[in-house]
Amino acid sequence: MMKVFLADDEIAIRENLRNSFPWEEKGCQLVGEAPDGEMALPMIRDLNPDILLTDIRMPFMDGIQLCAEVRHAMPWVGIIILSGYDDFAYAQKAISLGVQEYLLKPVTAQELEAALNRVRDRLLAARRERESMASLRERITAGNRFLLDKLLSSLFTEEGDRYEDEALLGQMRALGINLTAACYAVMDISFSAEGEKRMACREALMTLSEASGGTVFVCSAATGCRALVLGDNSADTEERAYSFAGSALQLPELADSDDLLLAIGETVSDYYDIRRSMKSARHVRHLVRSQSPDGRRIVGPGDTRADSDALEAAELSPLYERLQYAAGGEVEPILMDYTATLEPSLAVGYLRVAALITAQRIVHEAGGRAQDVLKEELVAEALHGDREACFQRIAELLRCAIEYRDSRGRSFHDSPIGKARAYLSRHYADPNLMLQDAANEVGMSQSHFSTIFAQETGITFTQYLTGLRIGKAKELLAGTDMRSSAIAFEVGYNDAHYFSYLFKKTTGMTPSEYRRSERKQTSAEEK
Repeated sequence: MMKVFLADDEIAIRENLRNSFPWEEKGCQLVGEAPDGEMALPMIRDLNPDILLTDIRMPFMDGIQLCAEVRHAMPWVGIIILSGYDDFAYAQKAISLGVQEYLLKPVTAQELEAALNRVRDRLLAARRERESMASLRERITAGNRFLLDKLLSSLFTEEGDRYEDEALLGQMRALGINLTAACYAVMDISFSAEGEKRMACREALMTLSEASGGTVFVCSAATGCRALVLGDNSADTEERAYSFAGSALQLPELADSDDLLLAIGETVSDYYDIRRSMKSARHVRHLVRSQSPDGRRIVGPGDTRADSDALEAAELSPLYERLQYAAGGEVEPILMDYTATLEPSLAVGYLRVAALITAQRIVHEAGGRAQDVLKEELVAEALHGDREACFQRIAELLRCAIEYRDSRGRSFHDSPIGKARAYLSRHYADPNLMLQDAANEVGMSQSHFSTIFAQETGITFTQYLTGLRIGKAKELLAGTDMRSSAIAFEVGYNDAHYFSYLFKKTTGMTPSEYRRSERKQTSAEEK
């Protein structure tokens, strides 16, 4: 099934395409949408769609610029342009960027289906052609293929001769390959497949590299494969490396490789330092394997893996996400901020439940048992004590959990993903919040951050942010009389219809159904 991403600033267009077109029936899955290119780009990196369906005229970043960015970082993505303007200049520019289809609005379901089918057929044909060409090249020009593999492999030996490396550049040019770039990074790709399965995995990786437009080159290695990534600067090289690794992780041929590891070495700016990057990648592989032999993952220099359980997006609580990374002195201001959004008559009840769950989770993730750490009398006073003293008891309960966390050396302030989650817990209500904001906060490129975030939390950035927003929306629906449209704005959505769509998709209920359900349950408990 082809994954499709939609970018269009017109709410009515997005809503119509989302709800009226039979995506799954036509062999497609609409994996995400955005109102402009600037918001769409990090989501596309995060969701890795097969096809981008985008309007041309959008605010902040228009469709042409979005197509250029996607073509640069993810050249294998098929692109369909939507436009309300019959402008030949736009069509020319779109064609120069490799856009496969150009549709004029309003688009009928038949026109969209035909365009999707044509793009899908082209993508599948291109994939088959690359596989066929690779097979043909393997049979007919085995000598050249062997030479190419050998030349690339020689870059990854322990020691090298500068004169020989210079000669290698010339030999590669003779094969039509230019290895001259501003920056380089080596990727050590290891997997345990043997025989024909191993050959199929290597072939799939080489085929994927051929779709990179001359920015990634793959050769065989004793542990699997090695890849050389070329970039225009350090950030661009890192972006391409993590983007390629993310796509490699999803290759069908590697789906059964439970120990697939893509170890990325440091970025170097000199062709003659490629071996240094290779040694860095190999060191990362050895380090990860010694700590955890199994598991599919992408790891670069300095990347760490959290040992917490994967998060459930639908159950994220903004209160927990803020307190998980808070110091003891920050507890009371965070609680005050939390209760400020709820109705006074309901605030204490919701605060009691949310705080107890948060305290228990903090203790659990620090490796302890809540019943051993949280004093029984303190829990009882926090849950059932006098309303006036309740706030202080709850704050004391949470400080107790945080002190235990810190005593176990489990403060997350130094973890890049911990910092990012703390940042998101403070800014999730900003409708302009994007992946690159969180990536910038922790000093990572977008693809690097997206990859490590997903591996450490168990969900993608988009799922995580949606979970935070829906979690807060649940609290507001249950604890206030705010209208659904106002709640949408309060949690970061300018489009109330899109908020309702996401809420139902996440919880299985509309906002109004959820509110009625919660009020009914609360009434039953009070009786």
